[in-house]
Amino acid sequence: MHNADIAALYDIRDLNAGFLVIKPSSRTRQLYKIIRQLTSSRRMDDQTALNKAVRMVKIHQKYEKVLRVKALDSNRFMDGRDYFEKPGVMYPKLFDSCKLKSKSTCPLVVHNNWIVGKEAKIYRFREYLMWLYDGNDQYYSSETRKYLTYTNPTPETSARNVTECEISALKTALVIGGLLDRVVVLPKFHCGAPYLQCPLNSIIHITTFDKKFSGRYRESSFLNHPKVPYSVKQGETDCRFVLYPHHESNARLSGSDVLRLFSGLSSKVLHLGNLQQVKVGLENTTANSQFKSNLQVAFRRSCQRQHHCSVYNDDVIAWFQ
Repeated sequence: MHNADIAALYDIRDLNAGFLVIKPSSRTRQLYKIIRQLTSSRRMDDQTALNKAVRMVKIHQKYEKVLRVKALDSNRFMDGRDYFEKPGVMYPKLFDSCKLKSKSTCPLVVHNNWIVGKEAKIYRFREYLMWLYDGNDQYYSSETRKYLTYTNPTPETSARNVTECEISALKTALVIGGLLDRVVVLPKFHCGAPYLQCPLNSIIHITTFDKKFSGRYRESSFLNHPKVPYSVKQGETDCRFVLYPHHESNARLSGSDVLRLFSGLSSKVLHLGNLQQVKVGLENTTANSQFKSNLQVAFRRSCQRQHHCSVYNDDVIAWFQ
């Protein structure tokens, strides 16, 4: 800051209004007066207004009083695109190892942008073990809540309809979780070509999903969170379905079958294995009809950044390749 009035996190081509350091001076006061005018008189977001105001101030000031603007170190002050989308930059399993390196190589600030929706931002922070708020419902720390887990197998390179199969498995898991009053811990999903592991926000719209199933699921990294009790982390029982080739009927269960098989188990976590060939039919009761309705409307397809799209944007795919 010796030679700058403003130092901001840099977001590809613009200064990021979400995180910046500002010196109190006549130049910065003038800047923010212009920003206020731009945002109050026009429909302009704060980031657009900041960058437009910087250009306006520089044009109208004399050379010796030009606003001095610098970008913060992009390795330590990262936007959501660089941190969450670049493969191999930072994932939960690498977070602790980063602390062992020189501090100058580790991010100091991560801006949770490049994604739309409060629910999606919270989900992404949780998925990356960057969320500590437990809440009144003891999201992490409950000693009494029970869970179930399942897995999505790694698809073959030539596999087709991978996302549809994984969404079908998630629906089955939610049905079983609803019947047993257990919260579903998500698996890893697979996206792009080749199929690489990705979080739930890469395939469905989180805000829409949360309207029907908030509280009924947990992110895939949940059992690695430091606030989850040891009794939960170590309380898993393997109850995976055994499906025999050419016996499709083995994959079809009724709600009564699920209760008969699992309701008597007291384990904190039930692991059900691969659910992509398992279907659960619900009896025609009012509660089950409502659950079926929720399943129909909750799964709106979306891309990683939660825009209104049904497939990956080309630039998002490029980050995975």
